[in-house]
Amino acid sequence: MPIGIPIWMLALSLLAGLASATLLYFRNKKQHYGKALTIILFALRTLMVGLVVLLLFNPLIRQKFSSVETPTLVLAHDNSASIALCKDSAYYKKEYLAQFGQFRNELNAGFQVDEYVFGEEMRDFNNLDFSDQLTDLSSVLKSLDRRYYKRNVGAVLLFSDGIYNRGFEPELVAENFPFPIHTVVLGDTVAYPDLAIRDVHYNKVVSLGATFPVRVTVAARDLARRKAQLTLKSGGRVVEKRDVEIPSNRFSKEIDFMLDADKKGVMPIDIEISGIDEEEQLLNNVRHVYVEVLDQKDKLLCVAASPHPDLSALRSVLNDNYEVDFCFGKEPLPDFGQYDLVILHQVPCAKTDFAALQAQFDKNAKLPVLFVVGNDTDRDLLNKLQKVFELRSGATNTLMDVKAHLNTAFSTFTFDAKADQLIAKYPPLALPHLEINALQSHDDLLLQEVMGIKSGLPLLSFANDKRKTAFLFGTNIWRWRLYEYYQNKNHDVFDEMFSKSLKYLLLSANDGSAIYAKETYYSNEPVVITAELRNPNNELVTEPEMTVQIVNKLTGETYDYTFSKREHDYQLNAGLLPEGLYQYKVEAQMGERKISVNGTFSVVAIGIEAQQLTADIDRMRNLARLTNGNCYTARELQQLSADLHNDSRITTVEHHESRFEDLIHSKWIFFVLLALATVEWLLRKMFGSY
Repeated sequence: MPIGIPIWMLALSLLAGLASATLLYFRNKKQHYGKALTIILFALRTLMVGLVVLLLFNPLIRQKFSSVETPTLVLAHDNSASIALCKDSAYYKKEYLAQFGQFRNELNAGFQVDEYVFGEEMRDFNNLDFSDQLTDLSSVLKSLDRRYYKRNVGAVLLFSDGIYNRGFEPELVAENFPFPIHTVVLGDTVAYPDLAIRDVHYNKVVSLGATFPVRVTVAARDLARRKAQLTLKSGGRVVEKRDVEIPSNRFSKEIDFMLDADKKGVMPIDIEISGIDEEEQLLNNVRHVYVEVLDQKDKLLCVAASPHPDLSALRSVLNDNYEVDFCFGKEPLPDFGQYDLVILHQVPCAKTDFAALQAQFDKNAKLPVLFVVGNDTDRDLLNKLQKVFELRSGATNTLMDVKAHLNTAFSTFTFDAKADQLIAKYPPLALPHLEINALQSHDDLLLQEVMGIKSGLPLLSFANDKRKTAFLFGTNIWRWRLYEYYQNKNHDVFDEMFSKSLKYLLLSANDGSAIYAKETYYSNEPVVITAELRNPNNELVTEPEMTVQIVNKLTGETYDYTFSKREHDYQLNAGLLPEGLYQYKVEAQMGERKISVNGTFSVVAIGIEAQQLTADIDRMRNLARLTNGNCYTARELQQLSADLHNDSRITTVEHHESRFEDLIHSKWIFFVLLALATVEWLLRKMFGSY
């Protein structure tokens, strides 16, 4: 046990001990001991007093600790409905469960095993009933990575069909996964002829009188040279039928329909593709969606130095729910008073009339604004338009590649934290070298990362300085949208990020409330809504009662609830609701001010697990390959068990650790002091001093 005590501390303690012993045994004429006894007593007193003085300095000593950690196997089993819906459903409901139970028993007899099941969420293993209606493989791997950080995990055993319908590609997580994954492929790996509606893209809210698109993705497998018919109905009435010719065994096609929103209210849309005799599964041939038709639109103005692809990316998020006007360069500015939100893309700049812009800002002091800061932005003029950030030119006059990472402490509105893996892989934005100084409080959704170093500087930030403002530091967000489509064949994260950002800005800056509800809930998940109330000082309060009325716009059925109060906000769990489109109205009374917020959400029937029933064996093989694991079938459990017992990587790990601790906390110090004092006392007692 090395002692890391400074020399001066030891010297002072020794001098104190010598002084005490000298006064007692050499300067005290009343004590008469023999020479040998005096030396012994002198040494005992010197050590005892010196040690006590040393403890008064509270010194630290370095101690070494060793521990042995036995290996843990982590078993995660898919409990999703797609496994039991395959053609081998009888095998998985009976014979497989018996085989898997025997495998578990053997595994637990030879190893320390932590067991989980997953589907809609990962939870401790209880039983397998294949009842979960969603599968999120990426979330499972992220949870295991976080839960077993720096633990001695011998291997992860992943039992699944490789099909996911929530989250992101699990391969993105597996690339840096710290443990080997042995995958066991469940379900039916044989591809049967199948015709399906893979996806439906539509606007959940449209304006009265608008013509809006509904894009249906039809897929077929092993049905070459066959024909099918796609039917679209609205309100039970057939709107249009399309013949679909299937030229090859691997077929996918997007088919667009145009519908007229000619009646205010809910427009139910039914989409069906005719079945073919060879199909094994017909559950994926029908989809139901709901569109709400409103007779109002928010108006937005985009002012830009020049046309830019970023504006097209933002325009795609706005869809037909907003009226959007554009103003470029030196074009005369329209009256801002007729708009609900202004987007300034690299404005103010040398190409725009700053005096006119300043006049419009002064005239419309509460109009919310989104600033997109880029290379053309005039920093000095921007500082005059707002008082949230002070921008100064950096040390170099160059453009930086700035990547984004999600701020987990963001609180302005809810955002799916599961998106952080994808956001971290977004291409970098172009931003001039800037010094960004915050003048007021702000809430950052995204933070900057430059050359692999994460900083606390904002990338996408929100503030409320008399007017609601948002700041996007960097241009080329169009690359984000393109990258996400390349990775996931959708724009869900990009669209959610910017649609919620714009909706937040469009909410009245003075209503003191924020309601967080999802746009779509599945019929097997509870409808959870959270809310915040702020007083005039912008402080979160929970004293007022908050109520909500939820109305099923198809049936007219009404549900009345009262929010539960939490420490800083409110929460409502309305439980499971039937399929349909719902409107909610949240109300609260804050002093003399009445808070009232309306919104909509839809509940869609679960059938998503039936959309794909052929096990993705390639994905399971890739997950194993990326983590140096092996891939097995459900009938190779004995081989998996044998390989685990012979795997040299599954071994006990001995940890050695050195750390400094307070010397006074060491138990042996007490016994040393007690022994020194006892021996000295006994010697003095025996030779007549006491």
